[in-house]
Amino acid sequence: MLIDMHTHTYRCGHAEGSALEYAYAAIAAGVDVLGITEHHPLPDGYDPLGVYSMRPGELSDYVAEVRSVAGSITKTRVLLGIEADWIPEHITQVADSISKHPFDVVMGAVHFLDEWTFDDPEKIDEWSGRDVTDVWQSYFSAFTRAASSGHFDVMAHPDLVKKFGFRPPGDMTKLYADVAGAIADTGVAIEVSSAGLRKPCAELYPSDELLAAFARSGVPATTGSDAHKPSEVGFGLDRAIESLVAAGYGQVVYFEEREMRKVSL
Repeated sequence: MLIDMHTHTYRCGHAEGSALEYAYAAIAAGVDVLGITEHHPLPDGYDPLGVYSMRPGELSDYVAEVRSVAGSITKTRVLLGIEADWIPEHITQVADSISKHPFDVVMGAVHFLDEWTFDDPEKIDEWSGRDVTDVWQSYFSAFTRAASSGHFDVMAHPDLVKKFGFRPPGDMTKLYADVAGAIADTGVAIEVSSAGLRKPCAELYPSDELLAAFARSGVPATTGSDAHKPSEVGFGLDRAIESLVAAGYGQVVYFEEREMRKVSL
């Protein structure tokens, strides 16, 4: 079974294509389970240009659109998802908003360190004034806090912080073991995302080393393309599966009605 749990539509302001176009693309790519996981509206002030997430007034229309597609498509299982940013001071309001809708899966993500969107190409110059080791420590601290919050089913693109190729010097073994152990304690799954293959880092999120640490700690994993246009649905999932098997995984998971379903590799 091929699972793509992470895709985005035109509604987020930085992707293209409708939910129906994604469903057709999934059928063409042989994807059996498709999660459409649009970016939840960000709090006031975090997305003034409307390029990171849905507008607040779009959420209900988005839910209705995906549910309609899910009801009309039979060759691929279409799941209603949402990706929400970990912004601690606003997470209660976001969780309340999410609870009002029948989501199958809620993905957590860290894109903001304070108010810096570290993965935005328009903000890449800010890396030059920061200590890379400190950024990585801050990122993984936020990542583990988000996973521990109880609000998310899956943590998306676990080492997104490497997107532009900025990496701290030295051995990452202890950091990865600590992160994997912390995630294991939460029961939350991680995503093996092929999106990194399309980015400057040119590798899966997470790296093979981090994925192996997750496997040793017994952290469940799902797969996703983080597609931002229909032609990217299913992209690189064969590589993701190869890495999962090499890391020692025997199964992957997906979520339906917020319940984990397990599928053998």
